[in-house]
Amino acid sequence: MTDLSSRYGTRTRPRWFWPAVAAVGIAIGISFAAWVGFQDEPVKGRLWGYDVKSDHLITLSVDVIRPDPLAVRCTVYAQAADHSIVGEKTVEVPASKAEKTRISIDVQTERKAVTGVLRTCEPRT
Repeated sequence: MTDLSSRYGTRTRPRWFWPAVAAVGIAIGISFAAWVGFQDEPVKGRLWGYDVKSDHLITLSVDVIRPDPLAVRCTVYAQAADHSIVGEKTVEVPASKAEKTRISIDVQTERKAVTGVLRTCEPRT
């Protein structure tokens, strides 16, 4: 058996090669993070509050913020004490000239909910 490196030789990279690769990777990562961070969101939704009305009903108040008069679809759900989802509802919010709109959503639940959660608010397509 012969040693392949003695037969064919070894190929060495310059000392700056791996630091240069790392620097380029870090620069690409930072650029991507900045690009994602500065994207304008066409619609924002915020859960303003919730009220447990009974063992089978919870009411959620959601603020819909949109700079343009867009129609929006919001999805909310209710959770029980064991964190399982006990009710969910999707509502359509019509286009409006008001930048901020507060909507109330009644969600029927299969058992008592202890909290309400806003899953998403997105422009309706």
